[in-house]
Amino acid sequence: MKNDNSVIIPYKNNESDKYYIMYGPSTIQLMEKIGADNFTVIDVVEYLTGKKFEICCEKNYTEFLTFNNNLLRKGMLEQLAIESYSLYYISNQIGKADTNARVIIADDNRKTIGQIISAEGKKPAAVFVTAMSSSFQSACAATLVLNKVNIPVVIGGIHVSTSPQDIDIYIYRYLARPDIVSQVIGAGDLSTMKEIVSDIAQSRLKKEYHGIMPIEDGAWGCPRVSELPKIRPYFINKVPIAGPILSRMIETNVTTSFLGCPYSCSFCSISSFPREKRRFTSRTPADFTNELLAKQKSGPNFKNRFYFISPDNLLVGGKKLHNLLDEIIDSKLAVNYAAQISIDVADDEKLLKKLRLSGASHFFLGLESLDIRNLEFIGKSILPKIKEEGTSVEEYYASRIKKIHDHGISVHGAFMFGMPYDYFNSLDDHSGKKVAEFCEKNKIGIQPTCLSNLPGSLDFIEGLKNDELIYGKPGSMDYFCSLSIADLTESNRKIPDTLYNSPLVAFYTLYDTVISVSSYFNSLKYGFYMVKRAWKSPKSKGTHSIKERAIDAFASIGFQLGASTYFELYKEIACSTEWVPGVFERLYKREKNPRVKEIFGKYVENFV
Repeated sequence: MKNDNSVIIPYKNNESDKYYIMYGPSTIQLMEKIGADNFTVIDVVEYLTGKKFEICCEKNYTEFLTFNNNLLRKGMLEQLAIESYSLYYISNQIGKADTNARVIIADDNRKTIGQIISAEGKKPAAVFVTAMSSSFQSACAATLVLNKVNIPVVIGGIHVSTSPQDIDIYIYRYLARPDIVSQVIGAGDLSTMKEIVSDIAQSRLKKEYHGIMPIEDGAWGCPRVSELPKIRPYFINKVPIAGPILSRMIETNVTTSFLGCPYSCSFCSISSFPREKRRFTSRTPADFTNELLAKQKSGPNFKNRFYFISPDNLLVGGKKLHNLLDEIIDSKLAVNYAAQISIDVADDEKLLKKLRLSGASHFFLGLESLDIRNLEFIGKSILPKIKEEGTSVEEYYASRIKKIHDHGISVHGAFMFGMPYDYFNSLDDHSGKKVAEFCEKNKIGIQPTCLSNLPGSLDFIEGLKNDELIYGKPGSMDYFCSLSIADLTESNRKIPDTLYNSPLVAFYTLYDTVISVSSYFNSLKYGFYMVKRAWKSPKSKGTHSIKERAIDAFASIGFQLGASTYFELYKEIACSTEWVPGVFERLYKREKNPRVKEIFGKYVENFV
């Protein structure tokens, strides 16, 4: 809590070697703390460090900024070896805003805030933080420590933007110096960054800043930004014979061409954003390609050619997407990329061909469910087309996946579990079995998620009215702890009757499905299935190049193996360790239904 007798120390730095830290926090395993008596955010610091927060001071604070990795977990991006583009993007914006300073990127694994400050031998001018809902807890813990030693903190990201009141509840109430902690609601555009760094220099941070422009040209290539070591794509190790060698040669890069979304899907966090704050905004095609060309200035290789392009749906680009693809095709770029896109892309032959020519190798499709009633429940935009065609959901999806495959592009689909029309009859008879059969029949990977009310979404707002949250409402520590599962690995909303109202049953249907679909045997099988199709439909640079065609074929295997890492992600969080109980053990202990306890007794006992 705030100490009214604390001494106010100026937070000015020596301008001769000024630096900022850009921090991407991790998800903490906090679900077992739900229901704990008198548990506070200060206790989170002690939980992560094993040290009493009250002894944190100028002499030892860096020790409080490197957390116990046994209490953290990898997220989906880390499993896929994909970086957070926002860390890189905002770092470059800071570098443009303050041309006299360096920016060092930190996380909780490769290079921590504590390690950076210790190596630099002096405090940063400020620490910038970008937080998803699932990583907000780590952001809070780090902020409390930094504030204790008078280091300014600026927090942004989707959670802060959609739930700005959480800063007041879980951070400000514990600060000795609230005047040096600020939040950015909306985008981190250049004008906002310039204002922030100016205010930091003059010791006059505002409590809030509001950004509007989601993406801008020129926010790349700053030589004063020190990036994190790349995440190695360990899934490539599974490629027969050459895998271990290739995994040391390959890097997965990330970029984005445009951001913003015109839709208001009720389950999405940005659905409650004012339209002007989620408006579609595009970089110029030249700026986008120049960023990639700069990385390939010495020629394309395995470290600079594999990309994940991060808009939630490439199709929202419309005419701008066509212009971008034309720019890539006409340039010297040689890239293979994965991207999220709507399944309707299969109905636009011209666009699908152009995507492949530009280097599209893998698509992530939001399929959600094979039950049309579930699609109606979430308001899936593809519904009218399915009904107009008069086919089943499975037939509709399968026909479009085949078209995408025929263009040499592999696929994995996102499916939601815990939906109102899912069912569970036994461990061997549940709605996930149908999903697994569909994926195996159509040779696609899977990203499984649980239907959840994400903070800030319209579903979340409506769910509060209907008392749907099962772990506590905003303002409570149970809600704060339950942000751990805002990565969609579990559900935070009431489970339907057809699943015994049981989070354990919902998670099991998900787990059993992903284990079945995403084995490395299946992933290699799907990858090799795509090799021939990729060879027959090369990207533009492969039309007259055997080498490029061979790389296209290899990319089909690599991206499919990447999708298979959901197998490892869920196995890791499902299993108990000496530090934290796994999902099955934890949910079984909380289960109230005697029938469910009976069904899962031996399964959980053997699993643990």
